[in-house]
Amino acid sequence: MLNSLALACAPLAGASPVLASAEGKSPSLLHFDPSTAIWVLVIFLVLLVLLYLTAWKNVLATLKGREERIRKEIADAEACRAEADAQLRQYKDQLASADAQVQQIIQNASLDAQRLASQIRVRGQQEAEEAKERAARDIQAARDAAIREIYAHAAELSTSIAEKILRRNLNVDDQRELVRSSLEQLPNANRG
Repeated sequence: MLNSLALACAPLAGASPVLASAEGKSPSLLHFDPSTAIWVLVIFLVLLVLLYLTAWKNVLATLKGREERIRKEIADAEACRAEADAQLRQYKDQLASADAQVQQIIQNASLDAQRLASQIRVRGQQEAEEAKERAARDIQAARDAAIREIYAHAAELSTSIAEKILRRNLNVDDQRELVRSSLEQLPNANRG
C-alpha cells in the first residue's frame, strides 16, 4: 500500500519510480524515504481538509438523515406492531364476548323452550281435566234426565195402574196380572 501511495505521490516529490527502474535502480519495499512520506502525509491532509470542507458535511448529513429515517421507520414499525397487538387483543376480546353472548342466547332459548313445553303440557292437562269434568257433568246430566224420565214414566204407569184398579174391582189373580203387565210396559217406557 505504501508503494502505491509512493507511486501516486512520486511525481509531486520529483522522483519517479518508473524512471528509477529505467535507470537500473529497483525500488525497494523496505526502503523508507522521509521526503516521500512527508509529501504523502501533506497530500493526505490536504485531501482530508478538502473532503471535510466540501463532501464530509454532506456525507455526514446524508448518514445522519438516513439514520433518522431508519430510526423513524423502526419506531413506526414498533408503533404499528403495538397497534396490531392491541387490535388483536381487542378482536380476541370481542370474539370471546360474542361467544359468551351466543352461549347465553342458546341457554336462554333452551330455558324458553323448556318453559314453553311446560306451559303447553300444563295447558293440555288443564284442557283434559276440563273436558273430563264436562264429560262427567254431561253424563251426570244425562243420568239425571234419564232418572227423571223413568220417574215420569213410572208415575204415568202408576197412575194408569191406579186408574185401571179403580175401574174394576180386582181379585188377587187380576192384581197379579195387572202388576205383571205393568212391569212388562216399564222397559218399553224407558226406550220411548
